[in-house]
Amino acid sequence: MAKEQTPFSISPNPLALHLTDSLRAVLHKTRYVINHRQGLSCILGDVGLGKSTMLRYLSSEYGAREDCRTFLIPTPNFPSPFAMLKDICLGFGLEPKSSRNAQERMFNDFLVEEYAQEKNIILFIDEAQNLDNKQLELVRAILNFETNEEKLVQIILAGQLELKAKLDNKRNKYLKSRIVMYSTLNALTLAETREMVSTKCEYAEIQNPFIDEAVERIYNQTAGVPRSVLKMCAMLYVLMIEYKLGEIPIDEIENIRDEVAV
Repeated sequence: MAKEQTPFSISPNPLALHLTDSLRAVLHKTRYVINHRQGLSCILGDVGLGKSTMLRYLSSEYGAREDCRTFLIPTPNFPSPFAMLKDICLGFGLEPKSSRNAQERMFNDFLVEEYAQEKNIILFIDEAQNLDNKQLELVRAILNFETNEEKLVQIILAGQLELKAKLDNKRNKYLKSRIVMYSTLNALTLAETREMVSTKCEYAEIQNPFIDEAVERIYNQTAGVPRSVLKMCAMLYVLMIEYKLGEIPIDEIENIRDEVAV
């Protein structure tokens, strides 16, 4: 029985992640920052390249460790930096306070206590391009919680390319200077596209119905953007089932491009 309704879901499922060389490089850089308590790293990429899946993969990996505590903000949509700080504290089990100063003191005390117990505190923020300058300043302020050698909290920002433009703004130069590692996600190559489709089929425990020609046509239509590849594969898979075919209907690939908003 298949593990998903469709083997080509675009939901950011870390269990079904196909690791490419680009993703492995992101993992290596981000793990370095976290494991060495260096503070801040940033994952950049255009729409649909897998930032959310990568963040959930890392959050699951470190969340399973006894020496780590993690919190993931999937969509930062806060009316103020104080609201954002309260949400972060709630994510780590801390009660809300009536003032920002009191909340910061509580969070700092928490970080000091966890550090004394050799716990690494990791905050993942997805869609970080939605943070305004005041919220980015809060991120910088949180990074000031540190010992002489290590940061008490590790923060991973993941965002679209607009995030880079925000960080380049002179108002955020102090935060930008604290970024230890930048990582940039790339589109898939044809070979990686073929491998990803195969991995998705294996995860769903189905026979791979995509012959090489089908994958090549999909790649040409999507430019190797993972989300677009999966959307086209999902539609083609549905058509194959509906028409009771033994393999993907290649002739439909160009026709469905607009239907799946590639």
